[in-house]
Amino acid sequence: MRSLASLLLGASLLCAHPALAQDSKGLSLTPTRTLRYDAHEATWMQPDMSPDGRTILFDLLGDIYALDAGGGTARPLLTGMAFERNPVFSPDGKQFAFLSDRSGVTNLWIANADGTGLKQLSQDQSLAIYSSPAWSPDGRSVYVSRTVHSILAFELFMYDRDGGSGIQITKAGSPDNWDAKMNAMGAVATPDGRTLYYATKRGHTWTENDLPNWSIARRDLKNGQDETIIQSAGGAMRPALSHDGKLLAYASRQGQKDGLRLRNLETGEDKWIAFPIDRDGQDGGYYADLLPRFSFMPGDTAMLMSVGGGIRRLDIASGKISDIPFTAPVQLGLGPLTRVRQTEETGPVRVRVVQAPRQSPDGGSVAFTALGGLYVQKLTANMTPKRLVAADAFQPSWSPDGKSIAYVSWTAKEGGHVWTIPATGGTPRRLTQIPAYYSQPVFTPDGKGVVALRANQYDRLRTASEIDPARPTDIIHMPAGGGATRLVTHAMGARQPQFGSESDTLYFYGAGGLSSVPLAGGDPQPLLRVLAHGLGQYFPGPAPVEDVRISPDGSRALIKSFSQAYLVDIPPANGGEPATVNLDTPAVARRKLTRVGADFIDWADKGATVTWSVGSTFRRLPTDQALSAAPGTAEAVAQSFALPVELPRDVPRGSVVLRGATVMPMAGGQDVIRNADIVITDNRIVAVGASGSVAVPQGATIRDVGGKYIVPGFVDTHAHWFEIRRGIQERGHWDFAANLAFGVTSALDPQPFTTDIFAYQDMIDAGMMRGPRAWSTGPGVFVNAEIHSKQDAVDVLTRYRDHYRTRNIKSYMIGDRAQRQYMVEAAAELGMMPTTEGASDMVLNLTHAIDGFSGNEHSIPVSPLREDIVRLFAQSRTSYTPTILVAYGTTPALFDFIINKRPQDDMKWTHFVPAGIVSDKLRNRHWMPPEAQSWQQIAADAVKIQRAGGLVGLGSHGEIQGLGYQWELQAFAAGGATPLEALKAATIGSAEVIGHSDDVGSLEPGKFADLLILDADPLADIANAQKIGAVMKNGRLYDPATLDEIWPTPARLDEPWFAQDGATPTP
Repeated sequence: MRSLASLLLGASLLCAHPALAQDSKGLSLTPTRTLRYDAHEATWMQPDMSPDGRTILFDLLGDIYALDAGGGTARPLLTGMAFERNPVFSPDGKQFAFLSDRSGVTNLWIANADGTGLKQLSQDQSLAIYSSPAWSPDGRSVYVSRTVHSILAFELFMYDRDGGSGIQITKAGSPDNWDAKMNAMGAVATPDGRTLYYATKRGHTWTENDLPNWSIARRDLKNGQDETIIQSAGGAMRPALSHDGKLLAYASRQGQKDGLRLRNLETGEDKWIAFPIDRDGQDGGYYADLLPRFSFMPGDTAMLMSVGGGIRRLDIASGKISDIPFTAPVQLGLGPLTRVRQTEETGPVRVRVVQAPRQSPDGGSVAFTALGGLYVQKLTANMTPKRLVAADAFQPSWSPDGKSIAYVSWTAKEGGHVWTIPATGGTPRRLTQIPAYYSQPVFTPDGKGVVALRANQYDRLRTASEIDPARPTDIIHMPAGGGATRLVTHAMGARQPQFGSESDTLYFYGAGGLSSVPLAGGDPQPLLRVLAHGLGQYFPGPAPVEDVRISPDGSRALIKSFSQAYLVDIPPANGGEPATVNLDTPAVARRKLTRVGADFIDWADKGATVTWSVGSTFRRLPTDQALSAAPGTAEAVAQSFALPVELPRDVPRGSVVLRGATVMPMAGGQDVIRNADIVITDNRIVAVGASGSVAVPQGATIRDVGGKYIVPGFVDTHAHWFEIRRGIQERGHWDFAANLAFGVTSALDPQPFTTDIFAYQDMIDAGMMRGPRAWSTGPGVFVNAEIHSKQDAVDVLTRYRDHYRTRNIKSYMIGDRAQRQYMVEAAAELGMMPTTEGASDMVLNLTHAIDGFSGNEHSIPVSPLREDIVRLFAQSRTSYTPTILVAYGTTPALFDFIINKRPQDDMKWTHFVPAGIVSDKLRNRHWMPPEAQSWQQIAADAVKIQRAGGLVGLGSHGEIQGLGYQWELQAFAAGGATPLEALKAATIGSAEVIGHSDDVGSLEPGKFADLLILDADPLADIANAQKIGAVMKNGRLYDPATLDEIWPTPARLDEPWFAQDGATPTP
């Protein structure tokens, strides 16, 4: 039998393809490439046999085929861009039901047996998940399991083939009690139509109960009563009923494998009839049911099954399984691949995002902060900013007369204070006496006082994440000329103190919305709640918006919601409850000001002007013009001012030769160069070759690294720097140091939640702190981005490309298939690289690859993957980052590594990670014996894709900063990858995944000098990649134990603020 690699070489490769006719107006994407090959196996097929026993229908990569019962060449019935699956014949064989997204949204459809006469039965207009259709015995109705992400438990519905809105049969239960919900999956009806059998479990798709936890239930449709009839120790799934209603087949686990059991419903006899079969999907989202389909063939003496990637016939009496061979001529249209080759910026570091800009009272200047520096810039053409405070200054606010600016300082070691400084520059004046975490100062309307927020410094440092800004907060007042601070009020999560029309009343935004409090002190009074669509599909909302600013006259509110700016009228008071405005269904006037977006918003000119910023651009617009502008035009007519802050880029000077090591360059066709020279000048590699064979610059430093092993620096394709400080950033945050110390020299965070990540990226590039190249997608694009057209997607992506200057984007379940295709079309037009959220949904993953997304994040939740999916990912070039530590469709490898590797004993890791975080990472880890773990199968699937020529990246998911990447590398190797294959995935493969292979990922001339000097051979044992003797990033050589710089300028790295946290307390 030929290997998979040779099969791929023998197949028709991707080629240019003329435009195909669209299935319907629901799907807009035109294929530009075609995947062509003859398929003989497939993953998770759902075959069905016609009542006359002559024809088999099956699905493969979203197309439906017909096959003679004896096998042979399959005939395509439904093909095209729509993803269609789960074909099931009607009782008379004249029609079949199936699932399709050809309307742009997945729905239940029926068609004639020859593929004509398509008719949509269900009418979902937004993202829904359907599974396992089945006909009623009289052929009048079709049962189907359906869910949406806000429910996450399958419910049974019945749809009349002649039309109607459908009838709900089962309900999941209370939306407030996720773990008490009941699933109803894969119904089959008895011959008299009175009873349904289906698989059920308590809890939602992410409920972490010990497996197996599925059983078979029976529902009496006449009286609505349910009862559990099969509750096996191995679970019971995927029921199939014989035509006479006497036999029930179901799947169950025995140990770690699945088999098929048969129960006689009359006698109660229950026995195994096939073992093993494919592995079930209990560990994943089970959106495509729990197993490939099996059903009774006409006569009820045999079963039709999908096992091992093929179509099989099981003789029930003998247990013999025979193959039904098939050849399916696959011609699958694919969208345009959206991967982009990116080149890292050179020259000065241009700040991507300025923070908290505020216009001066006279409208002539703007104050803002960037990378901890406080700047003022004139609002006239071609001006450059003037720096007033060099470092650790944040969130400026003008005095009413425009002569002073209040701001806060903060560092991790010293805490912060509130300050004022003359607007023209000069000596700052400290207003507070006690260090704390102060934020968002604002002058009182008379200019005599300053109001600010105060929180605990100790608590801020030890909060695991600041994604949720809520913390116990004091609102304080202090004299602008100095003096004692006074408490105004306490408020959980208070932010954005502001003044309206009354100088003695303070407003602030928090968990309860916009509230007011007397400036003299008192209890806050809720005033206004503004809601919008929730962040994602799982919690659709409504949810509080990000920011609310009351106009100085108190009549309107300026809103920021998912990086867009809105103006709304404030409704009049109505009883004791605060007024509520829902941006999706507003009861008052609502005007969307932006299309591209906004990072910060504010009022100016006593309410006559609205201002906002995006990236490093400041915009303003007269309020009257904003109110009268036609929809979608306000942003285009606003005045725009660039705020160009530039800092020198960190580029070391000098040349060094690393001589004598064994080098694995991951380039040039050489796996290993022994006794090599690597020549580095400044921050780039100049030459790599056998020692003595390359030119050495005059005056270069020669470093003897004989006996060592050198590999390119590792590239993390799915980092998450969850723990960074936000709003007021921490220069030198430990997240980045920990990753660099463990060999990660470049990384992409594909959903950092906030734009703070761009400040950290710029600080690293400017040499203000040590860390990997910190690329990111910026905040992920979710369903609340409201992408309902290609133009909507273009608008949103323009913010990222032109203002944040990133080509990477995270398209995080933004909606149905039609909406996802808008994202691909916009990305292709703008030169953007959208990667995705896999969400434990196999069908979603496959459509990502078909549509042309550059990447698919997280593992495909079924295993093993067959030739069809391996080919799709290999030849589409959609990259695959399985994140094995937190893989879908299996027990996560993370638990195994934490329990057995004991990171708390790793002195280097605990040096770079606060003690509280170390303790937190050790909690709630579920132990499982090695034989019960299956994450190695997910890793093996990724290895298959890589060996087939696909693009596989390694991503740690930020679970264990730094050390976790080494574990991900070892987990990939545990799937059968050779050490060299694992290293390629960690270096040049991952670099190509994120679009940066022109600069990083291999050791070759012209690329950045990012490399690891190892003390042991990683080709002998991949675990040796953790034995790092030195890390070079951007031409600087560091001691990995401390990140002290070794070359070219020896320099110690200051101890982190938590250096003594692990010591025994001394009262």
